[in-house]
Amino acid sequence: MERRGRWQKRAGESEEKPGDDRHAFSREGSDSEGFWDELPPAPAAATVAPVMPVVRPLEPVMARGPKVTQKQRKLPAGPERHEQTTEVKPVDRLKAADLERWDAEHQSVPRCPDEVTFQLDPGLEEEKNVLEAIYGPEFEALGPSEWRVGFPSPPGSAVRLLLPAGYPTLEPPVPIFDYEGASEGLRHAMAEAICELTDAWEPAEGGCVYQWVERLRESLEPALAVDTAQQEELDAGYAAALQVAEGDAVAAAERSKNFTFLPANPQYGQRRRTFDESSFQAANAVEIKRGEPFTDRKSTFQAFAAKVSHQGQVNWVLRSLLEDRKIAVATHNIFAYRFRDEVRGIQVADNEDDGEDGAGSKLAELLQLSDSEDVLVMVSRWYGGIHLGSDRFKHICRAAAALLDEAGWTGRSQGRGAARSTKKK
Repeated sequence: MERRGRWQKRAGESEEKPGDDRHAFSREGSDSEGFWDELPPAPAAATVAPVMPVVRPLEPVMARGPKVTQKQRKLPAGPERHEQTTEVKPVDRLKAADLERWDAEHQSVPRCPDEVTFQLDPGLEEEKNVLEAIYGPEFEALGPSEWRVGFPSPPGSAVRLLLPAGYPTLEPPVPIFDYEGASEGLRHAMAEAICELTDAWEPAEGGCVYQWVERLRESLEPALAVDTAQQEELDAGYAAALQVAEGDAVAAAERSKNFTFLPANPQYGQRRRTFDESSFQAANAVEIKRGEPFTDRKSTFQAFAAKVSHQGQVNWVLRSLLEDRKIAVATHNIFAYRFRDEVRGIQVADNEDDGEDGAGSKLAELLQLSDSEDVLVMVSRWYGGIHLGSDRFKHICRAAAALLDEAGWTGRSQGRGAARSTKKK
């Protein structure tokens, strides 16, 4: 069966005309078996009307000239323009020469403000020397045209004087009162004195700063006296108000019928104490005896004692002692008491270490051994920073025993100890 190429003419189509050699090479010299045969005819393309381009007239393009500076734009147009930009006038040469000369003259001027020295007019220099000799450190030259003179009172006050170019023959100085905390009276007095001096000013060769400063000092004295009197009145009023407030606080405390002791040294174990109204009753008042204080290695000890017969008196004594400012700031206030309650027929005793561990029990033992009845004893210690060890208990008992013996409240002083020893024999 004969094979047909992909693009071989279909059956029924017209055969090639004789003499047509367009595909001779493909048929004879190729083994494609019809691959190179004639392609099928392309379909006829649709006829499209040609589109004519729209031609617009070209706008004229301005040629870019050389770059023109802002200064050249301000110059008039024409041939003079180039000449004016390049020509250097004599005035410009003069300015350039002045700048060069100024730079040469000021090359050695220090740049640091602390090193700048002011060059004064010869007349001003002489007046400055005179003022420095009169006022000493109170005078200060703040600049070539600004001076400052301090006043002795009020502290921190001064007057600054601005010296214009025409001083001292054409213009007067301009004084400025320099005091931050000035009252209205001081400012008013100074303003009036300045106006008076300015109106009465007359040219003078030697200057007028000294005369003006002295006049301003005199003008401040009446205003200062008024301010001092007003301040004293305010202080007196404040003191009176404070006294009234303290009296009101005391009265309020009395009306409240209670007292709370706040320890000054809670870091050492002191505790807060509150006393009820029984500690304020006059019926519970008793006499409190005070022993002589003594000191050992910066620690001071002092004893206090009172006769008590019931708990109301105990509270009254403790409150009265702790209200004392000196006792309130003590590092420790150790106390112990014992009394016979006749109503209940029992012995009442108690003690308090107040941060000094074991000291309260030592005082309670002392009262028992000394046969002290119906007694309260307190020993205050002001700690000096040096630890005393066991010696502190000896000093506490020594202070309490000395005061009880002095008051005659021990069994030995009353003969009870001797009687008991006789009975034992």
